[in-house]
Amino acid sequence: MTPELNREYPELDDAEVFEQMVRLTVEQMKPVCGHLRRGQHAKATGCVTAEFRIADDVPSDLRHGIFSQPGRAFSAIVRFSNSQGTFEKDGTGTARGLAIRLLDVAGTRAVPDDGGNTQDFLMVDNPRFPFRDPKAYVEIIKRKVMGADLSPKIGELSALAHMALFEHDELKILKEIKGKHVASPLEIKYWSGTPFWLGPANGDGGHAVKYSAYSRLAGRTPPPDHPDDLPDDYLTRALVNGLQSQEALFDFKVQLQTDPQAMPVEDASVEWDENVSQPITVATLRIPTQQVDPSGDLATKCEAMSFNPWHALAEHHPMGGMNRLRKVVYQASIAKRAGH
Repeated sequence: MTPELNREYPELDDAEVFEQMVRLTVEQMKPVCGHLRRGQHAKATGCVTAEFRIADDVPSDLRHGIFSQPGRAFSAIVRFSNSQGTFEKDGTGTARGLAIRLLDVAGTRAVPDDGGNTQDFLMVDNPRFPFRDPKAYVEIIKRKVMGADLSPKIGELSALAHMALFEHDELKILKEIKGKHVASPLEIKYWSGTPFWLGPANGDGGHAVKYSAYSRLAGRTPPPDHPDDLPDDYLTRALVNGLQSQEALFDFKVQLQTDPQAMPVEDASVEWDENVSQPITVATLRIPTQQVDPSGDLATKCEAMSFNPWHALAEHHPMGGMNRLRKVVYQASIAKRAGH
């Protein structure tokens, strides 16, 4: 199969793989401190209010969905997190998450009748996923879960051994993610990892894109050499301290797919070369100075939310096998958290 530009291939999906991932995800969701937490990104490092302002100079061919209104400012809620499904200390090597929810977004929904009026963008601090497609992802999660019946450590070792023997690229990306040291969630770059549609709601005449958010504070604080020696919640403390006296700004960018083979839609483990297709700034995320209370009303409200890439306008619907997998997994996770 020769891939085409700006197209995905849902016919590649295996329903059995999707069913396995739903079952594995739901089985892993355990109560923490009396509450059933998310299957992934369980530990928040902070929740804040923000403004998402569309740039005045968005290129004409990118003016779809929320980007069709240059200069408009959306109110937003932003959740920073660690990517694991468990509450590890902040020094543990893992991906760091950025979830942006825009409020009062009107338009045709990516999932009809979802009853929402929000637009979510979910990102992590690495431009590519360790797993290329749903089948590869489920294989690793299955080994982790089966081994975890004996102990969590055995589950991790089983998955790592499989990657060391058969999936060298997966292991390399995982090491990149776990080897990053972060000083503050406000001072790093984030990427969507997976692609999204940016075009008319009917799916014609648009682009396959990836999103990124570049902090203007990037590099301000040197990353810690030994994060394990820091307090368990040191990233939360950095967020609290950072926003007491200075706002944080992120340039929100769009990267267009320009080569369907070098920049595949169906392989989430391939990084789209930013030298070949330079990301274009289309909005600014501004997090004003504020008092961040990890146990306050906003934090409580944030933890009750379900951030989901499919909470989106049709003009921004997710693309690729990993996103199609996320659709059914997120639905199952939300249903279990709601007690269904």
